[in-house]
Amino acid sequence: MQTNNQSKPASMRLLAARELDAMAEQDAFIGLQRATRSGNPNMDRSIRDTVAGVIRWQRYLDFLISRFYRGDAAGLESSMRTILRIGIHGLLFTRQPDHAVINETVEAAKIHVRQGAAGLANGILRGIVRKRDALPTPHGPISEALATKHSHPSWMVERWIELFGQEKTEALLTYNNGRPTYGVHLTGDAQRAQTALRVSEVAFEVSEWMSDMVRMRSLQPLIRAGWFRDGKAYVQDEAAALVVQYAAPVQGQSVLDLCAAPGGKTVQLALGVGDEGSVLACDVQENRLKLVRENADRMGLKQVDTVARDAREGDPSWEQAFDLVLLDAPCSGLGVLSKRADMRWRRELQNIEELVVLQRSLLEAAARCVKPGGLLIYSTCTIEPAENAGQVDAFISSHQDFSREATEASFPKQWLTPEGDYLSLPFESGMDGAYAARLRRA
Repeated sequence: MQTNNQSKPASMRLLAARELDAMAEQDAFIGLQRATRSGNPNMDRSIRDTVAGVIRWQRYLDFLISRFYRGDAAGLESSMRTILRIGIHGLLFTRQPDHAVINETVEAAKIHVRQGAAGLANGILRGIVRKRDALPTPHGPISEALATKHSHPSWMVERWIELFGQEKTEALLTYNNGRPTYGVHLTGDAQRAQTALRVSEVAFEVSEWMSDMVRMRSLQPLIRAGWFRDGKAYVQDEAAALVVQYAAPVQGQSVLDLCAAPGGKTVQLALGVGDEGSVLACDVQENRLKLVRENADRMGLKQVDTVARDAREGDPSWEQAFDLVLLDAPCSGLGVLSKRADMRWRRELQNIEELVVLQRSLLEAAARCVKPGGLLIYSTCTIEPAENAGQVDAFISSHQDFSREATEASFPKQWLTPEGDYLSLPFESGMDGAYAARLRRA
């Protein structure tokens, strides 16, 4: 019987289960492995969506498993837990018919776990369907209940309640679990590009903040049409794009872009300084720096050079050499959890403390590269104050030749803090979390 099942084409849920278990074994968010690719682009997309959804919702899914399993759910073998997570996710978070989800999950259980697992999977999934309108809810301290309900680590929720209050924290958790949107810059004539999208019946919204940018739920239409390959567009979240708008590069400037990969901000900076300017993009990882070069080449940006180097070491020739230095610092990434399903499970409070030390040393190195009268931009993709304003306050207190400076009057004022820093909080902006500060050298 099992041999017959294995001879059939592998189902989407079986392939997703193999992917999830392989990721758990390797302790890495590795994307779609060759071993689990189906050869069908639509199925591969479904596998990716299922894998990301199960990772995003795994704490809540495990809570439901513990309530519907007769026994101690902690003793479930990992492959069985994976199958149950996939099945419950399919029932609660997709539009697929219940019978299709149950049947396919049960068949996957026979192969991925063992023949006897089918009955357990069938029983728990049918129990979920019967109680769909009255599912058990998490109880206990508010931070624990919210963390379970919205599938986040407890320490994050506790920290956010302390920072933002319960209502805003719930809004943030909801944002993180929502279907992400993607920002896309349209190069060349943006109006003509938008017309082409409408003619092709591609769904999009025009950004409220940047005329060359649109928001999309799916990038597949542009991928299939070759827009990214041909340099007609490039992907960047609006919140990240606003960092460069906040920096306001000027034609002809010399720019140093530190921690530059994958290069979205590099492209923006290069367009800002024009053919007469220059952008040196630096990243410690040579393999990621390749992405920066590819992005620049696709866009035909000859003013971009790249160098693989630890920004903390720099180069003697960089000393006070640049009009504008952008340090897009490594951070906890707590502003981009909607797009990085795995990030919430890979961060601990201790990581923030370690990152603050790294950021401080990078900021010191970046400051040395700014010309007198030049501008230093410090930015992150986190909403953690210790990595953002706290970092900048500490820097200014020990560097009397640097001070905060207001950005251009055209920049959206609702995203400016009282100190003049740029801050995007997802529950307010509807964008990813991001931060930047403008620091002018005397």
